[in-house]
Amino acid sequence: MHSLTSGGAAFLAPRALVVAALLLTAGGASRADDSLATAAPADVGLFVELRDASDLLLPLLEPQAWLTVAQFAGQPAALTETEQWRQRVEQTVNMSPADAIRTLFAERVAFVADDLRRMQDAAILCRPAGAPQPLIARWQTRPLPSSGRTSVYRLPHEIGLAVHRDVLVFGEPAPHGMFDRVVQQLDAQPQAALAGDPVYQHLLARVPPNPDGIFFARLRRKSPATAPASAPSTSRPARNPFSDWPLPLGGSSNVLLALHRQDAVLHFSVVGDAAGHSATPPASPQELVATLPERTLLAWGGSVDYAALQQAVAALPDQNLLRLLTRVHQRPGTLQRLVAALEPTVAVAIGTVTPESRELAAPPIPSAALLLKARDPLAAAEQWANLFHSSLALYKLLLLKLAAPPLVPPVEEVTLAGVPAELLDLSELVSDEPEQTPLGELHLAWALDHDVLIIASHADWLQQILAARHGQAARLALDLGRPAANQAAAAAVPRPTSLFVAQAGPLADLGRVWLQYLEQAVPAVLNERWWRHYQPGGENVQIGARVLIDRERQRLVVQTVTAGLPAEGVLKPSDEILGCNQRRFTTTEPLEELLRGLADRPNARWLDMLVERDRVVRVKRVALPFVDPVEVLRRVIAIGQVVQRVVYAEDVPDPAGTRGFLTVELRGGRPPLFPFAITPPATAPVSLSATVPAAPASMSAATPPEK
Repeated sequence: MHSLTSGGAAFLAPRALVVAALLLTAGGASRADDSLATAAPADVGLFVELRDASDLLLPLLEPQAWLTVAQFAGQPAALTETEQWRQRVEQTVNMSPADAIRTLFAERVAFVADDLRRMQDAAILCRPAGAPQPLIARWQTRPLPSSGRTSVYRLPHEIGLAVHRDVLVFGEPAPHGMFDRVVQQLDAQPQAALAGDPVYQHLLARVPPNPDGIFFARLRRKSPATAPASAPSTSRPARNPFSDWPLPLGGSSNVLLALHRQDAVLHFSVVGDAAGHSATPPASPQELVATLPERTLLAWGGSVDYAALQQAVAALPDQNLLRLLTRVHQRPGTLQRLVAALEPTVAVAIGTVTPESRELAAPPIPSAALLLKARDPLAAAEQWANLFHSSLALYKLLLLKLAAPPLVPPVEEVTLAGVPAELLDLSELVSDEPEQTPLGELHLAWALDHDVLIIASHADWLQQILAARHGQAARLALDLGRPAANQAAAAAVPRPTSLFVAQAGPLADLGRVWLQYLEQAVPAVLNERWWRHYQPGGENVQIGARVLIDRERQRLVVQTVTAGLPAEGVLKPSDEILGCNQRRFTTTEPLEELLRGLADRPNARWLDMLVERDRVVRVKRVALPFVDPVEVLRRVIAIGQVVQRVVYAEDVPDPAGTRGFLTVELRGGRPPLFPFAITPPATAPVSLSATVPAAPASMSAATPPEK
């Protein structure tokens, strides 16, 4: 038995866009008896429903937006596949993707999956505007056996179609799959459906009535068996990806989002089933976030458990620099006195600055700031100064080990927006000529403003924050308006326990400027292959499947699949892997061929495998963990073309369960909130080849593991 190294998602079928689009925009029911939840099995782990939402889905047909939502759905794709996808939609339902959305999803559409980690085997349910029969007459259908009241067909590209009265169901017609389960549910009694599930009903009763959309997910549930009973267990319990999130997701086993639309603004009521309890009064970060500058791109405010934070640092490896510094400061008690002087309320803010000393023409650079509310401001400032200067002294001592240690400049006392501050210029530590790099400057600047200690990565960003706090500059907008249905609920949240703000439109505008700059200055980084050798975890990752080699038949037989790794939800025990990268294995060493195919895969973000299951051969796409900053930039741009701003506020703890409010402002065709430009203006194309490390000469894969 062998383990496959490296892994995600099935080959993109026409349902992939819908899968991801629903996850991005969430989704709906006007009346309980109209909801498609009556057709969803009671034990599903993910249910998303929308009504009258064609206008929300159509912008997601733009290629980069399509790729973004496909990535969110666990089905990564390449830009070259967008046209293939459009052709498959037209061949399957005899209409363009835009017409399919307008026609099939005109009244109601729902997405049903086993859970957030296993969305490849999913089903799409919809109620079109007219009768289904004229639509079916236009399609190339092949009847499949059916013993109930639901008619079942096979469409081109192995897509299953079920018709039950005025409801259509699309999915993969595999035995015991989600499509098969939905068909059985349609033939069963309604009370066995999700609509009758007590957990679902309880959460639905806690949101305003008559929502335009519903998103329901079970976050903590026992993973299904991934191996035969006779096989040794190699799986581990699936970890809840939201267990560390703030309320209402953190601690909840089930969450529900209800959507209410108001023109270009989407309002979501968010509820979870974790009972609220707090031994200490909840933090109120609103005063920190609401006084940030108007041009803040990202902001979060909430509470920090300093005791738990210190425990997390203590659990780091012995040689970790952060743990070593913590030990140094614990001995004289500086760290403990600083924590004692602080309140748990904190905020983090990301903005942009234009370095004054930068000679290279480049876009604005991001800058971060940490805002700490103090119960004893003078003591907090004193202990922070002690902490900083002792750390700086230790750093200088370590530099003495170098043959030519860099010069660390002294700390300067400055005045920013009328407030005394201190500044350490770290630019020389980044580059010998920082003014010739896009970064230009790197600072550590801090100031005590009344009862808030503010620490920033650039003096200009600190000055912008101080100016906004003192009313000398425009402030960040938090109130995007609330619909009438949420007025009563909103009145119960005068002081939210946490806030999150993302100005997605400006983020996209800044990302677009940086992308244009990179295309001119460092085009090599636009190729994802350049990033393959710069991954945080290295080039080797685990797929999470143990296999037996069938040399005679030139294939691999899956024995077990490990929960939490990429193959989960894609491969199953008894699956037979016949090849990869669109090629079948041709030797008696299929594992060696798979490892070579993994090293030479066309796209670093996934591996396509030929898999035979139930005598049907399909391409299964296994998504691999891979970080390409340029692709992330493109995804940010795609989101910001659809969404302008996002504001999320959480309620105070409540015995009935956690609650929050999410507001999404759509961008539409509106102009940028504020512009970004390359400064100083470039007079000619610039080149940064000297400032960017070249990719290693060898692109060979790591040595395959021993058998």
